[in-house]
Amino acid sequence: MTIFKHHIFVCVNQRPKGDPRGCCADRGSERLQTFFKQEVERLGLKGTVRANKAGCLDHCEYGPSVVIYPEGVWYWV
Repeated sequence: MTIFKHHIFVCVNQRPKGDPRGCCADRGSERLQTFFKQEVERLGLKGTVRANKAGCLDHCEYGPSVVIYPEGVWYWV
């Protein structure tokens, strides 16, 4: 079993059209998660860093949400 040092969680949640909070999926979060995954591989970090899709991280109004663990650092793009 691989034990990762860091996890990158990218919200790819899809809310109903017209939801006042918006949703990360409509703002390109799938592409963002793919980018992180490709960069992890390009930088030779596969096996120590993992870029995962996540359900709702409850910060939809700020844009695509990303949280890095174990640090607990949040980003909104």
